[in-house]
Amino acid sequence: MMEVRVENLGRAVQGKRILEGIDLEISPGAVHVILGPNGAGKSTLLRLLGLLDRPDRGEIFLDGRKLSAMGRNERTRLRRRCGFVFQAPLLLAASVEANLRFGARLRGMRLAAGAVGEVLERTGLAGREAQDARLLSGGEKQRLQLARVLLLDPDLVLLDEPTANLDPLSVKNIETAIAQLAGAGKTVVMATHNLIQARLLAGKVFFLKQGRLAQAGSAAEVLSRPLSLDIAEFSAAENILSGTLARRGGGTVLNCGPLAIEVVSERAAGKAAAVIRPEDILVSPRPIASSARNSFRGTVLTLADLGAVIALSVDCSGVLFSVFLTRVSCAQMGLAAGSDVTLTFKATSVRLFPQD
Repeated sequence: MMEVRVENLGRAVQGKRILEGIDLEISPGAVHVILGPNGAGKSTLLRLLGLLDRPDRGEIFLDGRKLSAMGRNERTRLRRRCGFVFQAPLLLAASVEANLRFGARLRGMRLAAGAVGEVLERTGLAGREAQDARLLSGGEKQRLQLARVLLLDPDLVLLDEPTANLDPLSVKNIETAIAQLAGAGKTVVMATHNLIQARLLAGKVFFLKQGRLAQAGSAAEVLSRPLSLDIAEFSAAENILSGTLARRGGGTVLNCGPLAIEVVSERAAGKAAAVIRPEDILVSPRPIASSARNSFRGTVLTLADLGAVIALSVDCSGVLFSVFLTRVSCAQMGLAAGSDVTLTFKATSVRLFPQD
């Protein structure tokens, strides 16, 4: 295991600032997911943590020791405690087994009997030892790259989009291996665009925007309670509504077309966007008595089975809402496309973000 901490980390490449002012802590025994749009600095941050590149600002602490105070030999020893799974597999023009043994040979490691077969089994590549690695499918090459890291048993595992464009079986195998690494007490950091994967695996999420850390927290906090509109948009948040703020009856409303949504806001005018979590909206066949200040009649357009929940798309006077219901609730209400329903939610459930 390895404790990692960075303070005011920054890096520029050819005069362009890629990362700036990054502060974060990474602990063993959990998967830490780095999210953000293309160009946000995710891969650059991974390379810095893996000691493949050097920062030009700030400091990296590994197990409490300053990276800048280390000599070459100590840095090399630490780098060998890191395993890196790149987005594009880097493999030798050799057999699967030769690819696996190469890293161990460079490190002077003596592999236990059966170690190669064990990691191939874990990654779904059992029996492929003699196959030319160049003839593997894209998903198999990525699994081989992960197997090579597993064989080296590093303390810090860094993964850059490890399941991008892979088949479902490869994704499942890699996700299972990642979860097992964290469960074994390893320090795991992964960059991904896969939001479902982030919710499934992440103990903590770091959201990067234009090279800066925009939000950090649990997956639920970052993806369900974003601090900014662009994070909400990236995380595919449901119910992002744009409108204009106005005073009404001693309170504030967001006028979204024909709907006036009551909100809690210090601002009384100007454009704003609202984000309302689908799980914060109550659905009922008829209007109900409630302290919630927002209640709108609508019509169910579609129902989608998401496995754990049923997702409803509801049209309220031309404004579309997404709502999550349990299977039991949906069945009890007898909801179907065309059903008339009432949507109810609290003013405090509406998260507001200013818009230009």
